[in-house]
Amino acid sequence: MTLTRRLYVTMALVALFAFAAGAVATVAELTSAGPPVDEEVACKGPRGKTVEIATAKLIIEFNSTDDDIGVHGAFDDHGWSELCVYDPSGKQVLATKPQGQLKDLTMAGIFFESREPPAAEYSFADLKARFPEGKYTVRATTFEGKSLTGAATFTHDVPGAPAISSPADGAVVSTDGFVVEWADVTKTVDGRPVTITGYEVIITKEEHTDAHGFSKPTYDVHVGPGLNSLAVPAEFFEPGTVYELEVLALEESGNQTISVSFFETE
Repeated sequence: MTLTRRLYVTMALVALFAFAAGAVATVAELTSAGPPVDEEVACKGPRGKTVEIATAKLIIEFNSTDDDIGVHGAFDDHGWSELCVYDPSGKQVLATKPQGQLKDLTMAGIFFESREPPAAEYSFADLKARFPEGKYTVRATTFEGKSLTGAATFTHDVPGAPAISSPADGAVVSTDGFVVEWADVTKTVDGRPVTITGYEVIITKEEHTDAHGFSKPTYDVHVGPGLNSLAVPAEFFEPGTVYELEVLALEESGNQTISVSFFETE
């Protein structure tokens, strides 16, 4: 066999393996020393009757206390065997396909949080450049073989931080008549008008013996946009215990900003 023919056969076998693995590669990538860049798991295009996906969400979460930012997503329906998400330009940003035992069972939904690096590493400007505003298209296949379609609307309207006025960070407090208070949020982080749809207050016991954290005492309440205080029942607390307090401002797109503090009970 000539050297040229051997090269053709070798390249064909490599290409066949890459196709079977679901990877998309160029000839340059196949012949390069390094691994393929940004491999894509393609989802099948719409075929036959299409169904609108029940839930498609993509939001920004900004932690004003830690000064870090990331992207959260949620995609849910009765069951799907593959799901892909594409940005407004058509570039694929997410692909998931259940495998093995899960392939037959399929998935009903998925929620993810991206890594949230500090602003010095990944700024809000970086996120806006990488994640443009607009419709992020969803393409999926149901467990019955039908096509699922939909879109998540993504915006850069991130609410300003809800300033916690009570309890003070690091304070030792009485649990009788305990009230969390915060200032109304009226602007985005960059000073534009904002529409707040509500606030979320989360109080979590800092230390707990459950290794998995599933039973960690947590008080989690959503309130309307017209409120900026919440009374917490004394029965929730333990004496001499440190708690983490989070107050989140929720913007109409779903984007949210968190303020964090800690307090200890008497």
